[in-house]
Amino acid sequence: KPQRELQQQDAESPLMIDESRFQASWCGKALDLTPAEFRLLKTLSLEPGKVFSREQLLNHLYDDYRVVTDRTIDSHIKNLRRKLESLDAEQSFIRAVYGVGYRWEADACRLV
Repeated sequence: KPQRELQQQDAESPLMIDESRFQASWCGKALDLTPAEFRLLKTLSLEPGKVFSREQLLNHLYDDYRVVTDRTIDSHIKNLRRKLESLDAEQSFIRAVYGVGYRWEADACRLV
């Protein structure tokens, strides 16, 4: 039985990402994500605190040279935030850095 590749699997991390199954969960609650949202979550969360420009995030999202604007990222971020906050409303997951881009900030469950 092949071992699945899991990201963010240490016991301390509330975020679990299973690339082979294209699944993610926060504090044990499954996230229903589009492929773009999944890749965005993976990219941001693997380097917490690092600020990614919209262009950098676009490069991680699309590798087929489709024509999209950097505002596409804003839309995906908005949807991803909404889905994450529906599971943990007390958490600030993704912070916008004015004029630069976005960074992942969540580090612990704050479920009430």
